[in-house]
Amino acid sequence: MMIKQASFAMVTLLWSSATLFGQTMNTLSNQEREQGWQLLFDGKTLAGWHVSAAPAQGGGRTGPAQPPQPGQVGTPKPCDQRIAARSGPAPAPAGGSHWEVVDGLLTPCGGPPGYLTSDRSYKNFVLSIEFKCDDDTNSGVFVRSPQENGGYEVQIWRQQPAGYNTGAIVGTAKTAREYAFKANQWNRYQITADGDHLVVELNGETTLDIHDTRFSEGHLRLQYQQFPIAFRNIKIRSLP
Repeated sequence: MMIKQASFAMVTLLWSSATLFGQTMNTLSNQEREQGWQLLFDGKTLAGWHVSAAPAQGGGRTGPAQPPQPGQVGTPKPCDQRIAARSGPAPAPAGGSHWEVVDGLLTPCGGPPGYLTSDRSYKNFVLSIEFKCDDDTNSGVFVRSPQENGGYEVQIWRQQPAGYNTGAIVGTAKTAREYAFKANQWNRYQITADGDHLVVELNGETTLDIHDTRFSEGHLRLQYQQFPIAFRNIKIRSLP
């Protein structure tokens, strides 16, 4: 009897967890809606986003590319199979990277490197985004990217050659100490851009709090350098 009760409790726990994750991933809570948050990724399509090619030269901001490794960050099958199986893929510019929605996750694969760029431009906002990758992955989240180029790159990469490591803004400000994301687990960036005030938080811990006036408005861009990475729960709240 105790075994049956324990088994039932375990099944109930697993069911509750699955239900919880199913309700929360790529959705907004009632409280978030009341606070003015908007969902930027629906977990099903690339609506609101488009592929843009990487610049010809990365100016030292890119790391050595490596072949994608099937099975990491939730990828169910090799990239070439996924691309071949796509129905009605959105056209990509020459040199554009391949982005897919896999099991509710936004993930790139194959080659070449590139970006996924928001259709809309944003000025003052709080951006919340979750990412999952290996500990040597080179990637970043760009905000206020004018003309889909430049902007502030919030670094994910742990070992950027010039020292703009995780939590830094490349070319703008380095962190006062090292910050580490959790490899192959879900991590959350919250990026606030309010006038010239920029704040970066990683998993609830502030990595940067600075003032800079170079970029006042622009697109969001997710960087892909042929290292496996996935994104989810992309949300934004506009500020006055």
